[in-house]
Amino acid sequence: MSSIRRIEGAAEWESLRRICCDTGNAGEPIEAARRKFFAEHWIGPYQKLRPEWAYVSATPEGRVQGYLTGCPDTATFRSEKTLSFDLPLLLALFLRRYEWNGDARRFARRALRLETGPEERFDPALLRDVFRAYPAHLHVNVDATARSGGIGARLLERYFEDLCRHGIRGVHLFCGKKPLRFYARNGFATLGSIEFRPGVPVFLLGRKL
Repeated sequence: MSSIRRIEGAAEWESLRRICCDTGNAGEPIEAARRKFFAEHWIGPYQKLRPEWAYVSATPEGRVQGYLTGCPDTATFRSEKTLSFDLPLLLALFLRRYEWNGDARRFARRALRLETGPEERFDPALLRDVFRAYPAHLHVNVDATARSGGIGARLLERYFEDLCRHGIRGVHLFCGKKPLRFYARNGFATLGSIEFRPGVPVFLLGRKL
């Protein structure tokens, strides 16, 4: 039986990066050339700014099978991330510390306000209301070899328990169509949706705790 606990040490952060890349294409692996920047983009902010809100599902032997990253204070986190993470990562890109690929290009354009990502396409008034009523957010991913065993649900349960202990009573997330059934089973409701690109919907989900 795997245990659900807070992340421990640099090696486990590397496991998060691996799983992030192994599941980054709607649950399937992304190409090798994308992995370094992709992992830093999605895992790096939580390692740097909210490491205490990262959780893993680990076997008795210590193998990480899944993870959850999140924070209780999305509005504050977004402000901190812009200054403390996005700008240094943008500089690292221009210093060629990462390969200039499609992920890097999209990140740079969005950081420079030349392009909007899916979250920015939602109505600003809706986002303000959601961040106020559901201030926490999360990302959860499970290795393909460990799915359908309840790991994702157990990671959510542990995170929700800790949020409640800190007086946080609502959590939200953005996702595509594929994981909607999983989140619905775990108490999330759809708060809004957009068509980010033709045939590519993005959903805003929330759950009261």
